[in-house]
Amino acid sequence: MEANHERLSVNLDVKLVQEIKTYCEVYGLDENDLIQDAIHEFMATRQAKVDNVINGYVEMANLNSQIAAEFNACESEAYARIRTVDLS
Repeated sequence: MEANHERLSVNLDVKLVQEIKTYCEVYGLDENDLIQDAIHEFMATRQAKVDNVINGYVEMANLNSQIAAEFNACESEAYARIRTVDLS
């Protein structure tokens, strides 16, 4: 094993292992390369989705603050009325 590689043991479903072996055999790929490429692609795709969510929250932050400020008076009035209601 090369110096820049580390072994990682992972348990996979028997059917998935067979699919990996068959795929690699048909396309002449190394199983390690296939799995490493698949994990890189998965992580990049997942990070892109997380980045999109973060960017959405950042873009909406100002609007959300404005909405919250507009309803602050209503919430305060409702809270004041609730406190004055006789529950007996």
